[in-house]
Amino acid sequence: MEIPIKKNEEYIVTCIDDTDLNSGVVKIDDMVVFVPNLLIGEKAKIKIVKVNKKYAFGIITQLLEPSINRQELTCEVAKTCGGCQLQHMKYAYQLDYKYKHVKKLFEDIEVKSILGMDSPWYYRNKAQFPVKIKDGKVQMGFYRQHSNDVVTCKECKIQDFTINKIFGFIQKHITIEMAEGLRHIFIRHSSTDEIQVVFIGKNEKNILSLSKLLKNTFSNITSIVFNYNTRNDNVILGDTYKVLYGNDYIIEKCLGNKVKLHFKSFFQVNPIQMEVLYNQAIKAANLSGNETCIDMYAGTGTIGMAVSKHAKSVIGVEIVKEAVDNANDNTKMNHLDNCHYVCQDATDFAHEHKSDKIDVVFIDPPRKGMAENGIQDTVTMQPEKIIYVSCNPKTLSRDLKIFKNYGYQCEYVQPVDMFCQTTGLECVAKLSKIV
Repeated sequence: MEIPIKKNEEYIVTCIDDTDLNSGVVKIDDMVVFVPNLLIGEKAKIKIVKVNKKYAFGIITQLLEPSINRQELTCEVAKTCGGCQLQHMKYAYQLDYKYKHVKKLFEDIEVKSILGMDSPWYYRNKAQFPVKIKDGKVQMGFYRQHSNDVVTCKECKIQDFTINKIFGFIQKHITIEMAEGLRHIFIRHSSTDEIQVVFIGKNEKNILSLSKLLKNTFSNITSIVFNYNTRNDNVILGDTYKVLYGNDYIIEKCLGNKVKLHFKSFFQVNPIQMEVLYNQAIKAANLSGNETCIDMYAGTGTIGMAVSKHAKSVIGVEIVKEAVDNANDNTKMNHLDNCHYVCQDATDFAHEHKSDKIDVVFIDPPRKGMAENGIQDTVTMQPEKIIYVSCNPKTLSRDLKIFKNYGYQCEYVQPVDMFCQTTGLECVAKLSKIV
């Protein structure tokens, strides 16, 4: 069968559908062509850049009839940076777009209206900037989509203003000598207005003067760390580090609790929506104050501590020692006597507690979701309810089907727009025992 279209050919098309990865769908002689950034209803001239047997890929060369849902790009590197895939969509349309695609994943489950932000810009509390030296100049910014090339920029419109300020200062004062051996610069800004800067690379000697300059310029910098990473892969953080100034942590806050946050520990990048998300998780659990709860994949304890104010007791389980140490420090700092954390493998913990009466298990796994043995571990404890917090609707959908095989039915899914301007989405799923 002859393929009807060829690479480098141009066509005038109208978009009839879209994908969850921000590609418009068009048809040319009954062949599907995926076109990034093309919105439903838009008419455009496109160029074919890749042809497979059953489908092809194109790029917009001229937008002929733009959608009313399209907005002008305000970021100078929006077309080259791989960070904000949806910036060309008006925010209300972004929410509709995300809801449509998440609804497709949960056809037999109620999906509640997506909870968005009033102001979907400058919200991120953490940034990781790659550092390279090219043509005798220091490059700092973000990776180009599907590439290791660094796109330099003056600011990022989804990082908070303080992170942009620190980033700009480092760009102005960093020298080639300082940048030699550096891989990344990690910046965190907490809700308590503390700043942490982590230099990641081979040797700290070259950046000691920059570290001193930062400390003397910004009074709210409370932590400067050098993390040693000599690996030859894409893992950002190495195993060992040295504190150059202050502590290896900063103080955050979440739902009225202070959080001691080690730079290796996970914390949601959107502090406003984080509280929305965790409140939805607590709401889903419908706690009376008499429940025994387990916080799996507990991190620094943010969910568990929030839950502890509504439950009889909370036990958090986490495999990263630094996070567990932080979590237990956090419970003491917040005077939460009914909440504690253990550093233990989830399987071992589940089998040790399978005879205990567990009312609710909260789980917040990484993006890859849960392995089936992790799901088995959870159901081993036979909780009445499972509250699953997910940053990947696709793996959530997969895992809910497995949970159902083990006797737990999902009642509903609540999407929360944690990652505005991107295709990312958080969800809370409420599961209960099938009677």
